[in-house]
Amino acid sequence: MLKNNKTILALVTLLSLGVASCKKQLDVNTNPNVSQTATAKLLLPAAELYVASGVGVDLQVCGAFWSQHWTQSPNANSYTAIDQYAPSTDFYNTSWSNLYSACENLYQLQNIADSQYLSQYEAIALLLQAYTFEAITDAWGDVPFSKALKGEYVSGHIVSPKYDSQKTVYVGILKYIDSALKIINPGATVVPGNEDLIYQGNMTKWRKFAYTLKLRTIMRMSLIDPVDAQADIAALYNTANVQFLGMGDDAAIKYGYSTSNGNPLYAEQMGIGKQNFAASATIIDSMAANYDSLRMRVFFEPASLGSYMGITQGAYNVPAAAFSIPNVYVGGDVASTASASAPVNLMTSYESLFLQAEVAARGWATTTTSDATLFYDAIQANFNYYSSQINATSGVTGATAYADYITAAGSATNYPIGGTLKQKLRCIMLQKWYAMCGNQSFESWTELRRTGLDSILTPSVTSAIGATLPKRCLYPTLEMTSNSLFPGLQGITTKVWWDLY
Repeated sequence: MLKNNKTILALVTLLSLGVASCKKQLDVNTNPNVSQTATAKLLLPAAELYVASGVGVDLQVCGAFWSQHWTQSPNANSYTAIDQYAPSTDFYNTSWSNLYSACENLYQLQNIADSQYLSQYEAIALLLQAYTFEAITDAWGDVPFSKALKGEYVSGHIVSPKYDSQKTVYVGILKYIDSALKIINPGATVVPGNEDLIYQGNMTKWRKFAYTLKLRTIMRMSLIDPVDAQADIAALYNTANVQFLGMGDDAAIKYGYSTSNGNPLYAEQMGIGKQNFAASATIIDSMAANYDSLRMRVFFEPASLGSYMGITQGAYNVPAAAFSIPNVYVGGDVASTASASAPVNLMTSYESLFLQAEVAARGWATTTTSDATLFYDAIQANFNYYSSQINATSGVTGATAYADYITAAGSATNYPIGGTLKQKLRCIMLQKWYAMCGNQSFESWTELRRTGLDSILTPSVTSAIGATLPKRCLYPTLEMTSNSLFPGLQGITTKVWWDLY
C-alpha cells in the first residue's frame, strides 16, 4: 500500500510526457522542472490516466485470459503463469499501485475542489474513486478502504491501513456515488474542459455515468443480498429524471492523440517485444457457432487464408500452425502501431443496457421497456460502438451488421421471452461476454463469476489448480511486505464476497 501521497508531482510530469506504459512510466520521481503545485486541472487527467493503466493492463490481461477471450501465444511466454492459474504475487504490484495511486490523487482532487468550490471536479473525483475502489475490491476482495488514502500527516499519517470487508467497501462506494449525484450540475458555469479525458466536462454524461455505476454496483450484490438489492434498484429507478448510459455515452480514455501517448497495454507489449496474446478457441468457437463473424473480425485478426482460429486455452506448449491474434482495435497486436490508438473502456453503453435487461428480466423495476428490447438494444449498442471498425473489416455498417446478425440462426440471439429467469440471464450474459471481448475483459470475467456463467469456460489444459477456475487476483507482494495489518494471502480459488457459484 502506498504510504503517502507522493504521486501528484509524478502524475503532473507524466501529462507532459504521455502516460503510455503501466510498469515503467508510472514510477514516482521528482522532476525539478515541473511545478510542485497541484491543481484540479492537473490532478484530474493524471488520475484518469492512472485509472486507465490500472484496469487496462494487468487486470485486462487476467480478465482476457480468465474469461477466455485470449490465451498465451505459443510464440512467447510472458503470461504462461496466468494461463496456468498460477500467477506470482509480484505480477499484481503495478496494478495495485496504479489503482491506489489513482485513488490518492482523486482524494486530493476532491479536497482541493471542495476548498475551491469546484463542485463539478469534486463530483468527478467522487465517482472515479467509487469506480476505482470497485475494481480493486472486485479483483482482491477485502482491501484497505476506510483508512486508505490517509498517508499524509494532515490526514492522520496512516501508513498501514486496515482491511475492510468487501461488503463495507461496497456500502462506501454507494455513498461516494450518492454524494456525487447531490452536487452534479449539468448547468454549472465552472466545469472541466479537455483536462477531463473521459467526458471533457460534460456533466450530463457524468450524471448518467453515476446512475449506471450505481446500477452496476447494486447488481453486483444481487445474489449475495437480493432483498436489499431489489429495494435499492426500485429506489434507483424511481429517482426523478434517472438516466443511464446510452449509445454515444461510453466512458473511455482515448489514446493516439500524440506520438507519446498510446494505449498502456500496447505500450507494455512493446516493452516486452513479443506477441503474447492469441485468440482463445473458447470464444472463437462460440462466436462462430452463433454466426458472429463480423464482430469476430473486429476483435481478432485472421490467421491464414482469412480464417479465424483460436488456441485451446492454455495449450501454449503445443506448436500452432496458424491462429488469430487480438485486433488492433483492442490494442492486442504488438506488431501494429494502430494498437496504440485503442481506448481503455471504463463503462460502455452496451454494458449499461445489458444491466438494464437483467433488471427487467428479474422484474425488479417498473419500466416501459421490456427485457427483450433492452437485450437487443444492448447488442445493437455494441455493433454501433464498433460501426466504423465493422465497416473497415467487413464493408458494411454496424447497423447492417446488427440487422443481419439478429436474423441469423444462432441461438445466442434468440432471447427466451417466455423462458425462465435462468434461461434469460444465460442469454444476457453470453452476449455480454461477446460484447466485452478484449475491450472490457476484466468486467467480463467479473460478471462471469457473479452469475456463474463461467461454467461455459473450459479450464486451462495447463491448469495448476485442476478442473476449476480462478476466482480472485492475489494480493501483491508490495502490500504483503509493507502493510503491517496485511491479513494474509488468499488463494486464487477463494471466492470474493458476492460470488456464490
